[in-house]
Amino acid sequence: MDARPSAPERSRSRKSERDLKAERAAALARRQAAAVGAVDGIDHLVCACGTERYGIPLAAVAQVLPMRPSTPMPGAVPALLGLIALSGRIVGVLGLARTLGRPEPPDAELGAGHLVVLRAAQAQPVALAVDRVLGIAAAPGPSAAGATAEADPAGLGNAAASGYAPASARDGRPDFVVVDLPRLLRRVLP
Repeated sequence: MDARPSAPERSRSRKSERDLKAERAAALARRQAAAVGAVDGIDHLVCACGTERYGIPLAAVAQVLPMRPSTPMPGAVPALLGLIALSGRIVGVLGLARTLGRPEPPDAELGAGHLVVLRAAQAQPVALAVDRVLGIAAAPGPSAAGATAEADPAGLGNAAASGYAPASARDGRPDFVVVDLPRLLRRVLP
């Protein structure tokens, strides 16, 4: 007995395979469109430096620690406050206000504030010193309208910031400048 399907059966089989593949492709496209539409924004860790608020992409943050003393490095870039030992590694501590070219608050207490340790995207581990961490808030993604607007006409411009996240009445969170970490770190690290 011949186990091969007849010509009409093969034609129906090919048609059903094509239909099945088309259905799968359409389902994947719908799923991707739904995922893109469902995203309200990119989560940012909102930090304060003086009276200004900055958002650091949450995906780039490894941990947040209380401020600790650092060892100064003679001849280092002005933004580098010093070095700390963290889990057996030497971590450079950059002052976020200094890195952005912003004035440091005159009443900043030594030991007050937080260290935002960044994920190791660069060769040298880095932490950002901030006055305080305020919380997590969503900001529009880079393709959203207004994300490329000028962030700070008084000095930041688009050189260290990728956008401005306006305050939202529904969650009560304040507005903040979205920091472009790769661009910021390129400015201060060799």
